[in-house]
Amino acid sequence: MNNWTAHEAEYASLLEKMQGIASKNGLVLNPDKERIEKVLGLMTENLVATGKPYCPCKQSHPLDPSKDKTCTCPEWKEEIAADGHCFCRLFYAGGGS
Repeated sequence: MNNWTAHEAEYASLLEKMQGIASKNGLVLNPDKERIEKVLGLMTENLVATGKPYCPCKQSHPLDPSKDKTCTCPEWKEEIAADGHCFCRLFYAGGGS
């Protein structure tokens, strides 16, 4: 059960997709499961509403598809290189935290 979305099937699919992206790029997802549930739960809500996985950490309120970014955002790899994680703290280099 995820407190951030009622769309469990879509959440599970998005989680699997993000795990695949992390693995393909030599990264890991944040070991903090609550953080993953929040970010991906809110992203799932955006996905269900718009058909695209808009990043909840970088979105305007209300969501503006003309300027808001989808995950993975264009700068995610640069953020990880500089900080060891992306802005959302979803993807981490190496072992996380």
